[in-house]
Amino acid sequence: MLKQASVSDLLQDRVSRSRKNYVVITMRRYPRFVNRAFRDEYVAEMSPDWKLFEAWLTAKRKYQDHDGAFTRSRFEERFTISHEGLEHLGRLCALAVTKDVYFVCQCKVGEKCHREMVLMLAKKWFKVKVEKPTHAYPVFESRLNRAQSILDLVRTDTHRKKARAS
Repeated sequence: MLKQASVSDLLQDRVSRSRKNYVVITMRRYPRFVNRAFRDEYVAEMSPDWKLFEAWLTAKRKYQDHDGAFTRSRFEERFTISHEGLEHLGRLCALAVTKDVYFVCQCKVGEKCHREMVLMLAKKWFKVKVEKPTHAYPVFESRLNRAQSILDLVRTDTHRKKARAS
C-alpha cells in the first residue's frame, strides 16, 4: 500500500524503514538534517517543479498559511510529474503490492501536500491501493479524470520551455 508521512514522523520514529516498510523522501529539496539511514531512497522527480515549488513557498511565507498557499499558487492546476518521476512511481507502485511504501515530505500529514496528489495519480493510473488523502483536490481530480493518458499529466520539454519563458 502507498502511504504518506512527514519528515517529523520519520525523525520521531513514527515511520521507519523495515522489512515491511519502504521509505521514500519525495521533496524538491532534500532535508539536510535527515540522515540517509532513515530512508530507503530520495526521489525529487515526484515533487513539484522548481517554479511551482517556489511560488507555493513564497505564498506560504508571505501569508503564513500552508494550505492557503496551495490556492494562491494554483498548485492543483499546475502540478505535474516528470517522466522520470512517473517511472519511479510505477516502480514504487509495484513494490507497494508487498510492502507499505511511505512518501515523505516536509508537510505534516493533514496539510495539503503534493504527496496526496501523487497518491491519487497512483490509484487512478497504476490501480494500486493507497491511503486515503486527508484533503479533496477537485481541480487535480478533474484533470486526472479528463486525462486521456497519463502522459497528459507528465512534464515535458515543452512544459519546461514554457515555464522558463513565463
